[in-house]
Amino acid sequence: MSNSTGHGNGDGPGGRRRRSALATVVFGALLVVLSAGVGAFLMQAVGPLETAPEAATEQAEEPTMRVVTAREYFEGSGKREVLPGVPSVAPSTPWLKLDQSMTLTRIGVGSCLGQNQPQPIWEGVLRLEPRPQLFMMIGDSVYGDIKSPAAKELVQAYRDQAARPELAKARQAMPFIAMWDDHDYGRNDAGGNFSQKGNAARLFHDFWQMEPERPVENGIYYARTYGSEGRRVQIIMLDTRSMRSEFQRKSDSFKHWGKFEPIEDPERTMLGNAQWEWLEERFKEPADVRIIVSSIQLLAEGHGFERWGNLPLERQRFFTLINDTGARGVILLSGDRHSGAFYSGKLANGQTLAEMTTSSLNRSYAPPQDARTPERLSQMYNQENFGLVDIDWRQRKIELLLKDIDGETLDGITVKFADLGIDE
Repeated sequence: MSNSTGHGNGDGPGGRRRRSALATVVFGALLVVLSAGVGAFLMQAVGPLETAPEAATEQAEEPTMRVVTAREYFEGSGKREVLPGVPSVAPSTPWLKLDQSMTLTRIGVGSCLGQNQPQPIWEGVLRLEPRPQLFMMIGDSVYGDIKSPAAKELVQAYRDQAARPELAKARQAMPFIAMWDDHDYGRNDAGGNFSQKGNAARLFHDFWQMEPERPVENGIYYARTYGSEGRRVQIIMLDTRSMRSEFQRKSDSFKHWGKFEPIEDPERTMLGNAQWEWLEERFKEPADVRIIVSSIQLLAEGHGFERWGNLPLERQRFFTLINDTGARGVILLSGDRHSGAFYSGKLANGQTLAEMTTSSLNRSYAPPQDARTPERLSQMYNQENFGLVDIDWRQRKIELLLKDIDGETLDGITVKFADLGIDE
C-alpha cells in the first residue's frame, strides 16, 4: 500500500482550489496490536514508496441506467403513504438505477449531508473526469433527530433534502445507493433500543425508493453485486444501528477524547445475530473486490466516539469472519466523524485491510483531537470532503482518494490486489 498527501495554493473561487502533490508511502516493519480484543490481528505502520494517481487510469464504462420515478415506484407497490397520514417523502425527480452487469471502475462516497445548508460540493463531484458511475451515501443523509411521536422532524428533514436543487442535479447525473447512520436513524448515537427505528426505516426506504428485504424493525442491511466474473464488485451495506447494543460511557481512566470506552462484553453486539449470519453468507458469495460500508469507523483507535473498537469482541469477530470464509479483496468505508482520514491493518493471514473515512459533505467541524495511533496513515481532514474508490483492473490496484469541495485531491492511498489477497 502507498500513501499520498496533496498540498497546494488556492487558485479558484474563494481560494479553495488547490493543486495537489501526492507523496508516497509503503508499509514499514513496525507491527502493533490493534487492541486488546483483536488478539492476533495486527496493525502495521507505514513508510514511503509509490504515488497514487488522481484519476482512474482505465476509462470508466458508461453506466447503463434505468429511470424509476417516485410515482412508478410507490403507486406500483401500493405505497401511497409512508407513515399513517404522511405522504411519500421521495424526491419528485427520478432516481437512476445502475445496471448490475456494469464493470465498476470509479465509485463516489460521502456522508453527513445537512439538508438546511448549501451543498456546493456536488459541483466538485460532477466535474470529475470520469464522473463516478455510482455514488454511495454512507450515513447521515439528513439530520432529522426525532423528538415527536409521529417522527415529524425526520419527515421534514427528508422533504427538505428532496427539495435541495444541488442534490437534485446530482441525482439526475449519477445512480445512488445509501445506508443510514444515527441522524437519519433518528437520534444521535442511538442503537437497537431506539423506539422509532421502524418509522425511521420506513422513511429511509421511502426516500431512497428501496424495497425492504425484511421487517423494517430487523434492520436495513443489504448487498449489491456489479460486474461479471473477474471484475465482480460486491458492496455490503452494514446496519450498525438497528441491533447494536449500548456503548459503555467512558471513565476517567480512558485517555482519549470522546464519550465511550471499549468494553469486552460477549453479550453486547454490533450487528445482531441475524445480520452476522447474513454477512457470513455474503462473504461466501463470489466476488473479486468487496467494499464493506460501516457508517462508523472500524479500524480507528485514538478517540472515544462511536466506533467498532468500543466493542472489541465484535470487531475481532468481523476479522475472524473474513479469515474463516476466505473472503478476499476487502475494502472498508466509513463516515460519521466530520473528518476524513485513511487507516490500515493486517489480518493474521497477512491480508491488508484498508479503510477510508470520508466526512462531511457540508457540515465541517473544528479539527478533531484524535491521538495519532499506528493504524492511522494520514492526517485528518476536517474540511468538506468526499471519497473516490478507483479500481484499476488492468494494473491490479485500488486507489482510495479524498477530494475537497472543488474536487481537488486532499490525500490518497493505493492498495495492490496482491495485498488484498486477490492475486496470490
